[in-house]
Amino acid sequence: MTSGILNVNKPAGPSSFAVVRTLRRLPGVLKAGHGGTLDPAAEGVLPILVNGATRIADFVHEWPKTYVATVTFGFTSDTGDREGTIVAATDPEAINRERIEAALPKFTGRIEQVPPLYSALKQGGEALYRKARRGEAVERRARVVEIFSIRLLDYDSVAGTARIEVNSGRGMYVRSLAQDLGAALGSGAYLSALVRTAIGPLTEADAVPMATLAEAGEGWTRWLLPMDLPLRRWPAVALDAAGAAAVRRGLAVPAPDTTGGRYRLLGPDGELVAWGEADATRRIQPRAVFSV
Repeated sequence: MTSGILNVNKPAGPSSFAVVRTLRRLPGVLKAGHGGTLDPAAEGVLPILVNGATRIADFVHEWPKTYVATVTFGFTSDTGDREGTIVAATDPEAINRERIEAALPKFTGRIEQVPPLYSALKQGGEALYRKARRGEAVERRARVVEIFSIRLLDYDSVAGTARIEVNSGRGMYVRSLAQDLGAALGSGAYLSALVRTAIGPLTEADAVPMATLAEAGEGWTRWLLPMDLPLRRWPAVALDAAGAAAVRRGLAVPAPDTTGGRYRLLGPDGELVAWGEADATRRIQPRAVFSV
């Protein structure tokens, strides 16, 4: 079974799941999922995990993400982006490059952020946007997210729009960031465009357009990246044939040293057999075993 990661360049328009649904039709794809939601209006890097790679989704989510956000000042949106109802808030003439640059440092590091009302974040097992569409009152609690860096790329004073580059950890909503920046400057703001330019080692420059993949037929595998890409920084344990067979049966194998942590377990030909965690007995317990 062919498994790996596709670095897809998602266009604005389709949802992330719509991209997955399209690529599930490719020959040999039995299972597929994405490695980090992009809103329909957003574009850029969308990792698609194919077949066995769906089992390492959590580690793709751990990759840092880089965005270029276009923020429009002087207006608000009930969804936080251009898909919602846009309402004039204040005259954005008081906003300038210097004020924006002065405000950005407070949004770096570990900060509290309230997720958007219209988001896929689940509450009681159901996405918030479904509750919002029914008109239900939804309590949104602030969560701690991490922004590693943020910088102003340019500001158009005539249009009242700024382009901001953000590098962040998992769970950060750029829509909420735009709204919070507008509130901090007293002008209101919403996210008018968003491009995800990188997730971990995957970049927009190397991403393959969704339409190209959808039309590739059997040739789509030429763009498939190794399944163990998110695990490459972990220590590896090379197994002989007997060890690989034991791991495939779910049995533990000796750890190479006394430290705990996660390991890649490789077969005799260097193939990824499983990933596991070392326990107190210095044995690596397989957590996910991959098909041959």
